[in-house]
Amino acid sequence: MTLARRTLLGATAGLLAAPALAQAPERMRFVLNFRPDGGTAGYLLALSRGYYREAGLDVTIDGSSGSGDAITRVASGNYQMGSGDIATLIEFHARNPAAAPKVVMSLHDSSPQAIMSLGATRILKPEDLAGRTIGQGPADGASRMFPAFCRINNIPMERMRLQQVTPALRDQMLMTRQVDAVTGFDYTVFFNLKANGAKPEDIHTLRYADHGMDFPGNAMLASRSFIAEKPDAVRRFLSASTRCWHDVMADPAKAASELKRQFPLLEESIEAERIIYLRDRLMITPRTQADGLGTLSDTRLTETIALVKDGFGLPSAPPNPEIYDGRFLPSADERRLRG
Repeated sequence: MTLARRTLLGATAGLLAAPALAQAPERMRFVLNFRPDGGTAGYLLALSRGYYREAGLDVTIDGSSGSGDAITRVASGNYQMGSGDIATLIEFHARNPAAAPKVVMSLHDSSPQAIMSLGATRILKPEDLAGRTIGQGPADGASRMFPAFCRINNIPMERMRLQQVTPALRDQMLMTRQVDAVTGFDYTVFFNLKANGAKPEDIHTLRYADHGMDFPGNAMLASRSFIAEKPDAVRRFLSASTRCWHDVMADPAKAASELKRQFPLLEESIEAERIIYLRDRLMITPRTQADGLGTLSDTRLTETIALVKDGFGLPSAPPNPEIYDGRFLPSADERRLRG
């Protein structure tokens, strides 16, 4: 399959579409948790390599401005599936229980949500946020969960200044010292800063997971109607995506090279590093080494829901089946880590 080259002109623009097959494959739209980069390689390359087509799916993939945006799009019915942060989904469910999508497979066993700063600013612990200006996007998971982070760590929100910025400007504002720190996914912000000339030793990461919020991160989501009406399509999408994520983790350099051909504005070496970071810190953990990709135990989900409930001061916690439907997971052999 030949893909037309596209530039990253906007997170909301349509990025890729698989060609229709003669036997009328199942059409579906998938929305990323952000824009195309190494962090979304498993989906983008499953499309360009024909894995979804082989699974009988005609998939279109679009970018978004963050997990909150992606979750809202799936909830609206405009997208059947998407990628989004589990904690953000739980908070969304509290406000929209009837429309909230469900997790059908976890991807990040550890959350990448973090507060990122540079140089002498040295925001190394929650208490260091006092008196700082924090740049935040309107819809990404780390920004949506920041109030919960502050609540859990007893940091009054009024002790800092929050400045909403667009995803395109967020990291540049940190580079130019217009803000003291930004909230975002560590593997996104770190490598964006490095690509723009920041020295790795000058980049400071304050991970939510190290300060009372150790829960899984991004997951594959499906709308309630798609689960009910097309359960086999959900199952086939997860199988094809899992196959490609294994390939991406096994050969980050090849994956980055393919992404560069599709999206020329990406820097190949940075994307290869991003994939390695994602693989080694968020995807390969003692839990996934034991049970494979997509591991999400009932106990851990209960703990995650309780953390989000307490962090946001929600009136009640949704039952686990309202958040997660694990019936469509690929087989244990398909999910087992390679090597």
